[in-house]
Amino acid sequence: MKKIVIIAILVVCILIGVGITYSMYISEANTNTSIALASFVFDADRKENINIPISNINPGDDLEYAFSVSNNSQNKRSDVTIKYNIIIKTMHFIPLDIELYDGEDNLVLTCDETSQRNSLNEIECQTYDITMSYIENIKDDYYLKVTFPEEYNTIEYSSLVDYINLEINSRQKIDEEDI
Repeated sequence: MKKIVIIAILVVCILIGVGITYSMYISEANTNTSIALASFVFDADRKENINIPISNINPGDDLEYAFSVSNNSQNKRSDVTIKYNIIIKTMHFIPLDIELYDGEDNLVLTCDETSQRNSLNEIECQTYDITMSYIENIKDDYYLKVTFPEEYNTIEYSSLVDYINLEINSRQKIDEEDI
């Protein structure tokens, strides 16, 4: 019986000693340095998702929608390098020609029936990754050109409804090797 009491007392002492040692270790963690977190400022017309209204487009019409993507907003600039891409989604019921151009009128992307469909059966077209350095203010201009070809001016296309959704997928660039 005396051995059991001694073992119980030793176990309690060990548990108390471990708890005190652990709490002392935790409570001694002090830092006197100021911690600065990198901020992520990303401005795509202050939206990440843009719905393009095309309900009133008729055969022979062209629609252009201009937008820009930048690494700054008002007085703030991103402290990290950003990678982004632009995703175009449409059901493509109407035979539209959808083209994305950059600010210098270079064709970046064509989105048509030959493109892949996603799980929602939307045609989904995606640009390559575009990198924006944090070193200077950058603004990338784009415009989306939507054309409804004149040859589709027939009754079967008159009641179809479609949509175009632009999505800007941005994230912090982790590997700095290829900046």
